Amino acid sequence: MREYNATRGDMKFNMNTVWSDAIELVRENFQLLAVIAAIFLLLPSLAAYLLVPDFQNFIDPTVDQEVLAQQMLDMIGPLIGLVAIAMIFQFTGYGAMIALIGDNRPTVGQALTMGIKIVPSTFAIMILFVIAYMIGAFIITLPVALVAGILGAPALTVIAIFVILIFVVWLMTRMSLSLPVLILEDTLNPITAVLRSFKLTGPNQWAILLFWFVLGVVYMVIALLLTGVFSVIAALMGSGVIAMAILGLANGAIGMVVGMVICAISVSMYSQLAGPSTSVIEDTFE
Repeated sequence: MREYNATRGDMKFNMNTVWSDAIELVRENFQLLAVIAAIFLLLPSLAAYLLVPDFQNFIDPTVDQEVLAQQMLDMIGPLIGLVAIAMIFQFTGYGAMIALIGDNRPTVGQALTMGIKIVPSTFAIMILFVIAYMIGAFIITLPVALVAGILGAPALTVIAIFVILIFVVWLMTRMSLSLPVLILEDTLNPITAVLRSFKLTGPNQWAILLFWFVLGVVYMVIALLLTGVFSVIAALMGSGVIAMAILGLANGAIGMVVGMVICAISVSMYSQLAGPSTSVIEDTFE
């Protein structure tokens, strides 16, 4: 693995450069990325629609929530297992794609091995995120709840909800480079990866937050439109296997494209904020 200059973390963030470099990474490596994304992102989505009974109810906001809650209780065991398997597939795919388009340029087999290796660390990072979220939410909610109780104004809790949402987006921003750090700096320590991500994003955290927020809004709009279109097509097919296959393929395809772009953005952003690897610098002067 190439060594990266771990002391760097003060590079200037340029969202236009990050975006253009990310698109170039996808374009140059599209065939390999598409194959990996199809296996690790599309197929799990298709399997969920075809193998989980009444899966469409879990993503349909119009379904009776009491009925949905009962269905989830009845299927809690299998669902947990399927979600865990799907997450393992997704984390492996993300890791492999990041490895393939990073400076190290491993073979496909090596990239897949790296993707598998970072799965436990990625789960650990998720746990760290949840812990940080719970602590932050408690700290934010407590004073607002006390003031709301004293003043007799429960509506003030809306403020806490809004601040918590900002905190969640900020936390996601600060931890967004943890996966590239795991792969590109060859570490399996989740705490090291999170701290490194905080260091890299720190000087430009608000610009990066805005960047991810804009991308998130664009994604939601496009995903809702496409999902709506394919839902109509699936509805015309009834509620059988074909309809579920259409929905599964549509959501899987969206996940494929988003996964490839997000991985490319992560690598591009990491490269910009961390600076070139030491071996790249050495190659430049040789």
